[in-house]
Amino acid sequence: MREYSHCYFALLDLLGFKEIVKTKTCSEIVDIFEEAKKRYIVNQVKDDNSEAPVISPEDIHYYFMSDSVCIYINDDIPSALPVLAWLCMNFQVRMLCLDTPLFVRGSLSRGDIYEDHNVLFGPAMVEAYLRGEKLAHVPRVIMPANLYDEITNISDKALLNGFINPEHDGFYAINYINYFCKHNSTLRYRENVNNYIRNILSVSLDQSVREKYLYVKSWMEYYYSQEKVKTHEQ
Repeated sequence: MREYSHCYFALLDLLGFKEIVKTKTCSEIVDIFEEAKKRYIVNQVKDDNSEAPVISPEDIHYYFMSDSVCIYINDDIPSALPVLAWLCMNFQVRMLCLDTPLFVRGSLSRGDIYEDHNVLFGPAMVEAYLRGEKLAHVPRVIMPANLYDEITNISDKALLNGFINPEHDGFYAINYINYFCKHNSTLRYRENVNNYIRNILSVSLDQSVREKYLYVKSWMEYYYSQEKVKTHEQ
């Protein structure tokens, strides 16, 4: 019997991908997808100091279609939402670390999904697509407040708080810019992203494009200033 599964669902769109197809070679585009398809695991430290996945990799599902990536986890699995949020953050950061940075826009939802080999559909997918397309606007992955409010497990909420940030329009956004600006692993990529944004803002005559990159620029400057204050205080 064919039935829906109830999932936490993320739909992530690669912004500017159509332009990359025009300017990059086939091999370079394949390299982008090779990076996009890498799967990462969120581990936890057990009482004996060994590490184990918070969620088994077999329970984390991916679906790739053109310039979009879907990641989804059944919502009855403990810590499904915070793990999904971390995977989105990880994906956004990795796309920034490409030779030509790619920015990601999208949304999280919760609802019914049907998947069978190359077929994927369901209300949760439609909701995530529409929210990301119509309301995310800038390079961010947003989550409606009700998903956050539904989390009652204290440890799950604490974990989730490390990956999201409330924004002015009532959504929570995956806090990838904070990670990118502060984590040592991204240090060597920051100047490339700064230069890329600076170049876009210098040449673009499209206000909607400018708003996308100004959003990232303003948050990056905020987190850089935080680090400077922290260093000065030390």
